[in-house]
Amino acid sequence: MNKYITLILIVLLTLVSCKEEAISKPDNLLSKEKMAEILYDVTIVNSIKGVNKKKLEEGHTHLDSYLYKKHNTDSLQFLTSNNYYAANPAMYGEIYEIVQARLTKERKEVGIALEAEQKHRDSIQDAKKLARTKKKKDSLEKKKEKPKFGDASNDG
Repeated sequence: MNKYITLILIVLLTLVSCKEEAISKPDNLLSKEKMAEILYDVTIVNSIKGVNKKKLEEGHTHLDSYLYKKHNTDSLQFLTSNNYYAANPAMYGEIYEIVQARLTKERKEVGIALEAEQKHRDSIQDAKKLARTKKKKDSLEKKKEKPKFGDASNDG
């Protein structure tokens, strides 16, 4: 019986301790929506860095500063908010679901645009091939034409 009481106490203490926040809520906490906007942009920036980091470095582009200015925040506010949300996985998960949904939507829109561009390029290539084929056909028909009556080459 003592084992059960001890086990119940341990479970209750664990539940009570889990309810306390590991990191206290900062005074200037960014909203979930604002964090999602920033994290979306951070994801895009990291993708850009992965593709052509040297080009960014040559251009002396400071994307972190740009992002803080764009979202009207600073590195400390972002860091404290990010730490707070990261310590609360359920809230952080909600934020990343917003980011993921936006990335999925953007990927779909870009895919549609790329597909339309490829169709346009294909139609141009098809038109060029058709024009070349028609030009070759026309030149062959001219060679096959019989000389006309009274033509100088026919006077023999």
